[in-house]
Amino acid sequence: MRTCRAALLHEFNAPLIVHDDLQVDDPKHGEVLVKLGASGVCRSDLHTIEWTGRVAVPSMLGHEGAGTIEAVGPGVTDLKVGDKVVLAWVAPCGHCRMCERERPALCTEQGQFEFGSLLDGTSRYSLHGETVAVYSSSTFSEYCVVPEVSAIKVETELPWEYLALVGCAVTTGVGAAINTAKVSKGDTAAVIGCGGVGLSAVQGARIAGASRIIAVDTNASKLALAKELGATDLVNASEVDAVEAVRELTGGVDHAFEALGYLPTIDQAIKMTGRGGQTTLIGMVEDTDLSQVATLGLIVEERTIAGSWYGTFLPKRDWPLIVGWLESGDLMLDQMIERITLDDINVAFDRIRSTEAARQVVIF
Repeated sequence: MRTCRAALLHEFNAPLIVHDDLQVDDPKHGEVLVKLGASGVCRSDLHTIEWTGRVAVPSMLGHEGAGTIEAVGPGVTDLKVGDKVVLAWVAPCGHCRMCERERPALCTEQGQFEFGSLLDGTSRYSLHGETVAVYSSSTFSEYCVVPEVSAIKVETELPWEYLALVGCAVTTGVGAAINTAKVSKGDTAAVIGCGGVGLSAVQGARIAGASRIIAVDTNASKLALAKELGATDLVNASEVDAVEAVRELTGGVDHAFEALGYLPTIDQAIKMTGRGGQTTLIGMVEDTDLSQVATLGLIVEERTIAGSWYGTFLPKRDWPLIVGWLESGDLMLDQMIERITLDDINVAFDRIRSTEAARQVVIF
């Protein structure tokens, strides 16, 4: 057992509380203990704070991290103490229908790992004798315990903050462009929302060879950053009609990516696509009636809407590619990273609410 610092959710729509005495039990069968090097702060964590009842409380949030294996439980075969790992926020079983179809993010047999417990239905975290619920990899802590399958070994000297973002934002955005939408050389694309995920989608489209990449946001500094990372055109949606602007530039894009999770911008993304175009929804949105978006134009122009969950990723296929692009400079992260400490966690969420931040990363 170890005692460490961690930021916990005790009450919905309230600040997280940083504790110095979270107790972390040793890993059990098939699990590993990870000493975190860095953890990203994602809008999905903010949704969990604000969408009441999504998780049990107290809960340790955070799902975007990387670190070093500190201990291994019985039955662990592929990892050893000292290995560098990127953490996945899913724990694919490897044998369900989705896993057999190489869709591990859609695994149906991982229990409550994403929202409540480890695979055996229990937690390794407690505070003053009270159980603290798991939130997938639970990275807002100096230590976390995850299933072996959720810790993917990487051999690189890249900094922890880069590797942490591989665990969510980069994979989600780059994967949406390359895996879900399958952007091809010469295609046109629009990306709505230039936070960490949207900026990663811009880069994914660039790496895939898109001829025109239009970044759409209301924040001028984020748009400038998108330009630096590969956007060919910028649309400030606070100044012009975003749909009209995109269609004037392209006549309708082949691919539109929505990276915010808001109904108005989902509607905009759909309207930005041209004949045969696809809208890829990346941002998380609360359950809402979307029936009105199924218009005749989608049918007669063969336009489609696709969801992208974790970038349709295969970690052992995609993460070596992503690490390689980071090492070569084809994928750029330093420009979008803001380094913070665990004590800054609530300020980080305020900055996400105000749309100021690109990607904030806690350095341990």
